[in-house]
Amino acid sequence: MAPPESAPLEAPAHPVNNFDLLRLFAALLVFWFHALALTGRSAPLLFSWIPPGPLGVIIFFLISGYLVSKSWESDPHAVRFLARRALRIFPALTVLVVLTAVVLGPALTTMPLHAYLHHPLFRGYFNNIRLLSRYALPGVFEHQIYPFAVNGSLWSLPVEFTFYLTLMLLGLARTPRWVIAALALICCWATLRWPLSRENLIVVYGMSMQDMVMYGVYFLLGVCVSRFRLERHLTLTGLCAGIVLMIAVEPWPMASRIVSWIAFPAIFLTFGLATSAAARALAGLGDYSYGVYIYAFPVQQSVLYLYPSLPMAAYVGLSMAITFALAAASWHWIERRALAFKPRKRDRAAQVQQ
Repeated sequence: MAPPESAPLEAPAHPVNNFDLLRLFAALLVFWFHALALTGRSAPLLFSWIPPGPLGVIIFFLISGYLVSKSWESDPHAVRFLARRALRIFPALTVLVVLTAVVLGPALTTMPLHAYLHHPLFRGYFNNIRLLSRYALPGVFEHQIYPFAVNGSLWSLPVEFTFYLTLMLLGLARTPRWVIAALALICCWATLRWPLSRENLIVVYGMSMQDMVMYGVYFLLGVCVSRFRLERHLTLTGLCAGIVLMIAVEPWPMASRIVSWIAFPAIFLTFGLATSAAARALAGLGDYSYGVYIYAFPVQQSVLYLYPSLPMAAYVGLSMAITFALAAASWHWIERRALAFKPRKRDRAAQVQQ
């Protein structure tokens, strides 16, 4: 199974836009996809070519490309840029990995505790904190439909962070925006020429190069929207046109993929940049999307392990309730507090006066 998705980014605080809402929607697409896969059910293909989970990942990467590019343009300082990205990803990830390895694992493993704690898989699981994806813990979920898969969602975090580093290097090199557009076109071409199946994967530092290309397309398209200031063309008319185009080409998977390179930015970034009553209500609660994304998979596997005969509706409801509780705790106790340490761009006039 290709475990989908990415670490959300902070949206501008004023005015309240729909990006938090859109990221939560993307995380729920991933939840839906995993709920089907982990229970042995087939996921539907949306637009005739993409399951809901990977679509959620695409939305994450498209948003990331746009917002992270804006962040770099507003403050092109490598140390502050990396600090902001790290504070968004690593504090919550570190707590998740530790809780999974030292609480969930010992509670559900079929091995004696001493053997569990001294097993290489236990030590190796902490590599997830340095973005080297490891999915198994000793004796945990060994008889599930996807055996030993403790958290299949973590694959996308190193991919995401690699894109951050790439964007920073392009920025430091003062790369012309047309070069970034050319890179996006090359990735588009590669997705059509390079088989994107889960067989014969080329893996570097735990990352599938096929995934890098497939999701890199949408990250780079988000960057292009930012660099070429295309948001001024993102209107309700464009959003509707994008939806109509995707519906029109739905019977032809290849055409649908190609059209998505234009339609998805038009649809999702237009929606994200708008505002709504739902977005304003969600802003009062916080951005739970990252927590939903990183906690859902182990929660879903645990509920299946403990209650294998639950009806599907009860399984989804219980998994979602636990996931949202953990996501809320992660946001209020870890993520929001970590983001308070984000470095701010120093005002140039203030620096002169000093």
